Amino acid sequence: MDNIGISDSLKGLLDAIADHNYIDPSLYEKHAVKRGLRNADGTGVVAGLTQICNVHGYLIDEGEKMPVDGELTYRGINIRDIIAGYQSEGRFGYEEVVWLLLSGSLPTQSQIDLLRGLLQEYQQMPEYFFEDVLMRNPTGDIMNGLQTGVLALYPYDNKADDISIANVLRQSIELMARLPIIMTAAYHIKNRHFKGGSMYFHHPLKEYSIAENILATLRPDMKFTKEESQLLDLCLVLHAEHGGGFGQAHHRRAHVHASSALRATATSENGSRSPATS
Repeated sequence: MDNIGISDSLKGLLDAIADHNYIDPSLYEKHAVKRGLRNADGTGVVAGLTQICNVHGYLIDEGEKMPVDGELTYRGINIRDIIAGYQSEGRFGYEEVVWLLLSGSLPTQSQIDLLRGLLQEYQQMPEYFFEDVLMRNPTGDIMNGLQTGVLALYPYDNKADDISIANVLRQSIELMARLPIIMTAAYHIKNRHFKGGSMYFHHPLKEYSIAENILATLRPDMKFTKEESQLLDLCLVLHAEHGGGFGQAHHRRAHVHASSALRATATSENGSRSPATS
């Protein structure tokens, strides 16, 4: 559909907005307003306190911001040590890191098996979900597809508005299991509708890790190499926490303080990661 032009009425409103909504830039400094959750020198502002994750990327030396070798820690453990631990034994690390971030300690084998069992249980999507939700209104933006899918799960949850810790934990694990499936489905729908490609929905396999299932559900023949799955697993580990910047922290904080349901919070965060808002 061609873009419609701006009507005279709408142009008049736009002109009025421009005339009456100008703010003198000096007022931001006067009132110490943190635009974009950044200080004027580019350093970040404190948006909250956490024991879960820390990203260290610079030092302040005599008032100057100095870059240093980046350091990422989960629950006080350096990410390099975490990766070396599971890779030395030939394991996939993402599920282990999920347990670490949620509980505060590295998991035993029985705890890993428990979490994987929960993830496998929650991978099952509602019947005809993709046909009813994503295929009827296809989008060329996979992040938008994720947002749509997350919100559309709301009516399938009879405790959607319960923000007790136990229920939010259940919802969080459910989203971890389902987001990769929604993502790959959104990709295939985009490929078919906008690029004329083929579309197929594979069921995730119980014996596969999250990384392996993402690759399997993306490929027509469900095949991938060991190196591909290990690399994707590493990417998942590195991005399991700390978001993509201060925008996500701001969205998350705003929703948490408003006691929003989990899916509203997750949808807002996904929106803040889209190209239009980054």
